[in-house]
Amino acid sequence: MPEYGEALTEREQEILRMVSTGITNREIAFQLSISINTVKVHLRNVFTKLGAESRTEATMIAVREGWVVVDGVEETPQDDAQVTVSGEIRPEPPLPWFKRVALIAGPLIAAAGMAVTWPQAGSDTNDAPGLPPVPTSEQRPPLVAEATESSWHERAQMPTRRAYLGLAAVGERIYAISGQTPEGVTAAVEGYDPEGDIWVRGSDKPTPVTYVSAAAIGTEIYVPGGCDAAGTPTEVVEIYDTQADAWRAANPLPEPRCAYALAAHNGMLYLFGGWDGKRYVSTAYAYDPQVSTWTEVAPMDAGRGFSAAAALDERIYVVGGHDGERELTTCACYDPATETWTACAPLTVGRGELGLVNLGGQLYAIGGGGWTSYLGFNERYSPTDDTWSAIETPLVGEWRSPGVTVFETIIYAVGGWSSDYLSLNQAYDPLPFRVFIPASPNQ
Repeated sequence: MPEYGEALTEREQEILRMVSTGITNREIAFQLSISINTVKVHLRNVFTKLGAESRTEATMIAVREGWVVVDGVEETPQDDAQVTVSGEIRPEPPLPWFKRVALIAGPLIAAAGMAVTWPQAGSDTNDAPGLPPVPTSEQRPPLVAEATESSWHERAQMPTRRAYLGLAAVGERIYAISGQTPEGVTAAVEGYDPEGDIWVRGSDKPTPVTYVSAAAIGTEIYVPGGCDAAGTPTEVVEIYDTQADAWRAANPLPEPRCAYALAAHNGMLYLFGGWDGKRYVSTAYAYDPQVSTWTEVAPMDAGRGFSAAAALDERIYVVGGHDGERELTTCACYDPATETWTACAPLTVGRGELGLVNLGGQLYAIGGGGWTSYLGFNERYSPTDDTWSAIETPLVGEWRSPGVTVFETIIYAVGGWSSDYLSLNQAYDPLPFRVFIPASPNQ
């Protein structure tokens, strides 16, 4: 059994360095190819040897004693800082309790002061005017809902923390594609098996992009456009064959685009609005995979980006978004058969960077908030009476650009941004009670 004062092993030192960067146990296990339980055992040993009671205290002891040296603290004082460790790690006797409290309370008080005085996200500048600023971990902390009973349930976390990703369900898996990570734009593809509650790695997308969406037709996932690492919209369209775990290119978009709304309907793709590199646009396109052709269709009434789209009752609803100044409550309904638009009841609050899905003949708007509005709840739309109603959310305050999709009768919301890039995987069951009618033995 480990004892206080005993030297850390090489693996324990390695895990302590990773803990110091702020990543989760699941991410450590994924990177080291070990189980989460093994990570927990190593951490218990570290805590015992250091006389620490938490990850935070272990990190503070390591930094205070110089075992973990944080490079570039002035430029990047947050979780993304790189750390290096030299020499053998041997613990000193723990500080008295009052000094520990002072060490912990000081940074917390300073962080609280920053949260109060930090400028609103909408006032930040961006290399591409009009786009929401790329999040940094210096923004206000997330507020996590503390419902004692909830229809949201935590599942195995996504290995790669990210937001602005594409998420789509095909067959027995949910696929998370590209997006923005703490290290920048990613090409990562990770598949989630809901039955086994496990993630597996797929073939990387050929073109790394962010501010992107994904939609499935058959066994293939379509990912049009997106912004590159410089924030420049692309016109590339790439298709992921989930059965072959392989990518291929399709005919490009008529114009470069990112931050658009995307929906699949009757074997077609529909792309609405987005960012063209200079402004939010109202343009809409339809894609026929049979002939790999994009066709311009009736535009929206105004330019906007970071909206969300979903098909319902032979129509496509485009909801929320940004107009360059604020998050929108807009709800518009597009009829592909007549190429006409009609208005639907607006959201209760402005939501940009949200997800929208259809389940059981109703629409669910998940996430959004944190740029110019506050996330207090998610919303459900009933087409029968054209109304939105509040439903609970696992995060409050802000939850920007999670990937949202439906698998069987469950809504999955994966990743996103809330004070930091998230790896969370939340499952929502809006129909927890089901009635099963047994078949008659005489039938």
